[in-house]
Amino acid sequence: MSKKKINYWVFQSTPKIFLLKEALEAEAVRTFSIKAHKAKVQEGDKVILWEAGKRTGCYGLATIQASPEKMEVQAIEKAFFKKTPNKGLRATLQIDYNLWNRPITKEILPSISGFEPFYAGIPGTNFKATKAQYDALVNVIEQFDAVEEPPTAYLPTRKAFKYLNLILQGPPGTGKTYQTINYALSIIERRSLKELAIESRQHLRSRFEEYQAKGQIHFITFHQSYSYEDFVEGLKPISENGQLVYGIEDGIFKRICLAAQQRVQDTVDLLKEEQDAALSISQELIMAKSEQYVLIIDEINRGNIAGIFGELISLLEADKRAGQTEAITTTLPYSKTPFTVPANLHLIGTMNTSDKHTTPIDLALRRRFEFVYMPPLPSLLTQAMEAGVQLPQLLIALNTRIEVLLDRDYLIGHAYFIAVRTLKDLVNLFSTKIIPLIAEYFFQDWQKVVWVIGQQFFLDLPPVDAALVTQFDMPFLEEPNLRKRFQLKPIEAWTEKDFIRIYDKNYE
Repeated sequence: MSKKKINYWVFQSTPKIFLLKEALEAEAVRTFSIKAHKAKVQEGDKVILWEAGKRTGCYGLATIQASPEKMEVQAIEKAFFKKTPNKGLRATLQIDYNLWNRPITKEILPSISGFEPFYAGIPGTNFKATKAQYDALVNVIEQFDAVEEPPTAYLPTRKAFKYLNLILQGPPGTGKTYQTINYALSIIERRSLKELAIESRQHLRSRFEEYQAKGQIHFITFHQSYSYEDFVEGLKPISENGQLVYGIEDGIFKRICLAAQQRVQDTVDLLKEEQDAALSISQELIMAKSEQYVLIIDEINRGNIAGIFGELISLLEADKRAGQTEAITTTLPYSKTPFTVPANLHLIGTMNTSDKHTTPIDLALRRRFEFVYMPPLPSLLTQAMEAGVQLPQLLIALNTRIEVLLDRDYLIGHAYFIAVRTLKDLVNLFSTKIIPLIAEYFFQDWQKVVWVIGQQFFLDLPPVDAALVTQFDMPFLEEPNLRKRFQLKPIEAWTEKDFIRIYDKNYE
């Protein structure tokens, strides 16, 4: 059976009809109108997505998923049409390279071999292209990636981070706070977490701090005394002309909401200038063009959730945000001003599942947040240990026993071990952090600590002399119930063999 021939096409749009760049930015391009070569356009063909006009250039490469058929534009695409077209012949597309943020302009094309003739720019919708032209664009994309940007800058279209309200939960040391940087950048830069994960931590932190300086990202930590007055607004003492008076001070949540809402309004004003003022600007287009804002709340469950959020809990839901179908506006208690939560504000919280001393998270808030569980990842411990200890196996063994004796909320995260390189590092980690943490988990029941880490870390103490604990001295204490005593060996005596026996008890 002969292989089906692949055809190559230019699909062209104009901003007077369809906002291709904005639609690609919002990942809303699903189909394309077919006006010419109707019988030849078929499944598997390759497409150059071109925008004509002042912003002329290639904004993407795509593959046709199914032969054209008569259909209406999809709902997600309608926001980017100046006037929704009637039902017509359309091809379904898969976007392979999304170049909305860095198109290949027509000025570049003359220097690319094989681009004569190239029919884009003349009136029309669908034109023939060549394999050489399509491949040349792929080469340009890859060349730009290697020279100027991370190698995934033009990966196939990716789903940006979509959560509005998210809590990263897990045991201590699993990188919850560490990962908030990636999640925040995913929101603002509309890039996938996988894509960001291959960048250096230094670059990620640098951009994160830039967004913080611009006011797009704020980071706070909840604690037991944190209040509504700190978070939203409240009366605070101030000095005026030597007199102590009380004024209304905005909290972090109110300030970032106002900033995000102002950005939405600025976007609306800009769109009205760019387009026909009489055109109805959709909420989808507004959100696609608005800068995103992120509020990170570390240790969110350490605060009194109901008291801190107050009446604003209901306003966090997606459809209750400003501009949405069920938008709610409330009146703030101190300033008596109307207040709503903008749709371009994202909340990211972190929650330590082992911290049982905090108030359980409010059920009303739990219903409005999505939760991502972050487990320990022993596979990340790839560093070589000079003492021959296998850190992944060691962590797996510890956590298996802890989960059996307690539950997975009390596991130990991989982050504790990330910096361990030598036996000295490991001894210091166990003596100052791991063993005290496990002892706290079991409320200083050292028999269970022994079960987790092994008898090899403890001295063999002689039995208690029952004569020293007589019934006269302690009539309530019977000899058979005398507790076994436990004492850690001096840390100077700990060897690599002790640590290996945590996961291999027969090691000699």
